[in-house]
Amino acid sequence: MARSCVVMDEMVREYLLFRGFTKTAQALETEIKFDKDKNMRADKITDHLLSFVYASDLSGLKDYWSYLNKRFFRKIPNTAIHKTLVKLEDCLYKYYIVYAHQSQKHDKVVEFFERFGRDILGGGNRETWREWFCFPYVKNPELNPLFKSYFLRIWSDTVHTSLQNFISSVLDAVPLPALLQWKDHSFDEVEEKQQLQREVTVLKMKLQDTSSVHQLDESTNNLNKQLVTRSDLDIAEDFYIISAGRSPEAGRSPLTDRSIIPRCKNGSFTCLNHRDYTEHTAPLIFARFSCEGMFCATSDINGALKIWTFSPDIKTLHSFVFKSGIFSLHWATKIDKLLYVGTGDSKIKIINISNRKITHELSHPTENLRIISLASNVMCTQLVSSATDKEQTVSEFLVWDCKTRECLHVLEITPLPSPVTSTHFNHNGNLLVCGAMDGMIRVYADYQCIMGWQASPSAIHTVKFSVDENTVFAFCKDGTLTQWRLYPMSQCLYTVTVLEVPPQNIQHYGRDIALDSEGKYLLVGRGFQAVVYSVDNGIVEDSILPSQGSKVSCVDWHVPYSTRLCLTATNSGIARIIGLL
Repeated sequence: MARSCVVMDEMVREYLLFRGFTKTAQALETEIKFDKDKNMRADKITDHLLSFVYASDLSGLKDYWSYLNKRFFRKIPNTAIHKTLVKLEDCLYKYYIVYAHQSQKHDKVVEFFERFGRDILGGGNRETWREWFCFPYVKNPELNPLFKSYFLRIWSDTVHTSLQNFISSVLDAVPLPALLQWKDHSFDEVEEKQQLQREVTVLKMKLQDTSSVHQLDESTNNLNKQLVTRSDLDIAEDFYIISAGRSPEAGRSPLTDRSIIPRCKNGSFTCLNHRDYTEHTAPLIFARFSCEGMFCATSDINGALKIWTFSPDIKTLHSFVFKSGIFSLHWATKIDKLLYVGTGDSKIKIINISNRKITHELSHPTENLRIISLASNVMCTQLVSSATDKEQTVSEFLVWDCKTRECLHVLEITPLPSPVTSTHFNHNGNLLVCGAMDGMIRVYADYQCIMGWQASPSAIHTVKFSVDENTVFAFCKDGTLTQWRLYPMSQCLYTVTVLEVPPQNIQHYGRDIALDSEGKYLLVGRGFQAVVYSVDNGIVEDSILPSQGSKVSCVDWHVPYSTRLCLTATNSGIARIIGLL
């Protein structure tokens, strides 16, 4: 649309001069100089909007956002767009506060809450702002756990990218005047169509002297299909399609690694951006965010462990190789610098990323066991570990004191010993839920088993407490995902089949599902894709994230701020961080 407007302005100007309407032409020139629509270019509109943030001009920001709302946003009938609009407006104003603080303009931060505090409290999104009213009175908010994530570069980049993509989608969906409706497609689509036609011609020329007639016909048909389907995209019906690749806005400069972002399918989320970590050379088996989301740890089947950061840029911090292999990976709770690694020689390695070395080591009493599950207690320095042998005939379930490096308890597995595959503490460390090879879910209190039930005829691969801790999610070897109520015990609430043909010979556990911090959504790996399930009322498929071209082996989900970050790992050795809105 941007190029269409520029060309149309020139045509109207030429027509006015041809007719001798010079005063009208001069008035047109004046209007264009102060054009708030910026020739319908999403990048220019975004830059102009953010210029008020950089200048700490609260009135200008509010007025221009209101103008865009009346001029464009309200004209889109899709109700889903208004939910995204509210989220983006919140992010924009939070960005204003953060930038003003970074610019040492404390008076502007105070002014914001004085002018709009009542409006925020009276609105429907006050829950997302509740902790922000203490922002002006917090010393060094960039170090405070409530706000420090908003000071990361990836968050500001995400705000910029999502604003631009949203505005671009809205502009594509706004009804056009008759002059701009050129056979229902824009100038850019015409140009792309011509480019594809030129490619068809080149292919014919290259293959005209060969016998590859079938290949020529196939290539031609594929390109012709693109010519048809490209013009049939109706962005007005699905504003979640993020403008990418060859954007209609001339001169647009997308962020690195975010230029082509497929949308999520049939769901509540929009994929804002993604970044790929490609330092591994073998299929990945684990991928974990640190507790505060500042670091990521990934490991592959060759025993290689990489610790890396993704903000402001992807960078490998440390690398380790464990010859006996890695069978579990767990970040210390509330301590971003400690990482526990379970190996195939009965060892638990404790890595301190601050000094880049393995500081301590815990050893199970039986040799040559695989440490298949690790969980740390959020309230103390205790660690729970589960180990088994290659044939899964031996089971050890221990509690450690990480300070003294001593074994405190040997947990009993009843009624029959079975290797524990997955463990998860509740918020205060009083309860521990475990899934095992025998298909049972057990709950421990003070390291005594207080309840247990048969949840599946097959092994339990991953268990997680729900956020309210009244239910437990379990992902099983047979590909089913279930939700169980704790009280009364063993009441199955919901069951869904995620994998029709589950993989065999699994040796790594506790990596199949991840909950968002609000407990409303569950991320699950399913074949070549990661799928988001809504778990508010049942287990319902909500969104399908774009395929990564290889089977998803592990997922994790961390929500340090309003834009959710997902981490997926694949058999191709690529870990991908995806920002969702």
